[in-house]
Amino acid sequence: MTPRFYDRLAAGLSVTLLLTLAAGTYFLAQISLRETGPARAAALTHDPDYFVEDLVFTRMNSRGDPVFRVSATRMLHYPDDQSSTFESPVLVSLDPNDPRITLRADRGRTSAEGEETLLTGNVVMVRDATAREPAMTIRTESATIYSETEIARTDQPVRIERGDSVLTGVGMEFNNAARSLRVDSRVQLTWQPPPPTR
Repeated sequence: MTPRFYDRLAAGLSVTLLLTLAAGTYFLAQISLRETGPARAAALTHDPDYFVEDLVFTRMNSRGDPVFRVSATRMLHYPDDQSSTFESPVLVSLDPNDPRITLRADRGRTSAEGEETLLTGNVVMVRDATAREPAMTIRTESATIYSETEIARTDQPVRIERGDSVLTGVGMEFNNAARSLRVDSRVQLTWQPPPPTR
């Protein structure tokens, strides 16, 4: 065997070892991606990273004034979209210049920034009576609350009780800031005039 043959054999073995090493590295990288990559992350997206029981917190506006208080028997936080779910949530408005509004539901889900909250199951909204207006109660099965604009919307059937008058329909938008209420369809009204003033 000539020295040239040994050189070729050594070069061939080196190339083979390098290819084997590269293939092994690629294989290990694929296994690592399967364990920690997008597929693994996707499997964890719907698992809560923490929970709180019997919580109460207050949301403030940009001036530092309290806007509303939220309480719930249990809250779960999800890290994938930073959303939270609530059991038996209660939202109470805290603006002293407006009638108090209380919202209750079986369940709630809020966005990461808390600007949008979906309430589901036995949703009840009560606006306290004032010197000029009777109390108002709205009942539906789901409603989306937009905290920045003070708007509540639903596409579900609603029952609205204002004093002794009752309004029913499907779909609603209640704008607390503008003091307006719109019912979208199938509207029926049973109106009771207020008692005469003496």
